[in-house]
Amino acid sequence: MKNDKLIYSIGAGLVIIGALMRILHLPYANAILIFAFIAMSMYQTWHVSYLKKRIKELEGKVNG
Repeated sequence: MKNDKLIYSIGAGLVIIGALMRILHLPYANAILIFAFIAMSMYQTWHVSYLKKRIKELEGKVNG
């Protein structure tokens, strides 16, 4: 995947921004943190399943 680093960087940036907002007691900090954690966990789950599928495809080519 080409955009993995970009997506992980955006997610990490959102978490850092949410944490800084939380430290400064700014509004919507919890919402940003929750959104960032849920979005990144969903992306990681999808990415792991994609990689497992790709590994099985490559193993099939080697064995078959």
